[in-house]
Amino acid sequence: MASIKFSGKAFCKMLLHALKYPHCSVNGVLLAKTSSINSKEIEFVDAIPLFHISINLTPMAEIALMQIDEFASKRGLTIAGYYVAPENHLKDNSLEKVHHRIADKIAFNCNSSYLVIVKGTNTSIHMGKVALKVAQHVDGSYKLCEKPSISFGTDDSINACITLLQSTAYNKLIDFDNHLDNLSLDWTNSDLNKEIECLL
Repeated sequence: MASIKFSGKAFCKMLLHALKYPHCSVNGVLLAKTSSINSKEIEFVDAIPLFHISINLTPMAEIALMQIDEFASKRGLTIAGYYVAPENHLKDNSLEKVHHRIADKIAFNCNSSYLVIVKGTNTSIHMGKVALKVAQHVDGSYKLCEKPSISFGTDDSINACITLLQSTAYNKLIDFDNHLDNLSLDWTNSDLNKEIECLL
C-alpha cells in the first residue's frame, strides 16, 4: 500500500466540517495531485466539504461531484478520496456504517481511492488527539491502512486547527448544502483556505 499524507489544509478542513455540525454526519471529498495517484506516496492536498443534511448519493451529489471534478482537473488534481465524520464521532466508526455510494463512485473513477473516517471533538483536538481511520479501495472492498503509512499534518496542523477552533472559523466553512441554499456562497472556501495557509 502507498504511504498516505494529508496536507494541513485538507486535515483542518475535514475537522472544521465535522466540528461545525457535531450533531450531524458530514461528508466530503479529498483531492490529490493527479501525478501521485499511482505512486508510492499519495498526498491529499485539499478537502471539499459536501453535505451535512443528506450525505447519500443524490442528484445534488452528482452535480457537486461534476463541479468538483472540473475544479480539480483545472488544477492538476483528482478526486481520490471520500471522508465522513459520523454523527457520533466516538462510537460510530466502522467502515460498513460509513460506506456510501459516493465512495463507490469515486472508486469507480479512481482505481486507487481512499475512504477516511474522521474522529475528532473540540476537546480531543485541544489535547492534540485526532484519529483518522483510513482504508484503501482494493479488489472491490475497503482495507484498513496501517497507521505507520499514514501521516495527517504536523504539529503546525494541530496548532492551526486549535487556533481556528478558538476563533470559531468553522462557521466560515461552506459545504455544498450551504451553497445550494445560497448560490453566492463559495464552496471552494477560498477565503478560509487563505486563513489556514497563513496559519501553516
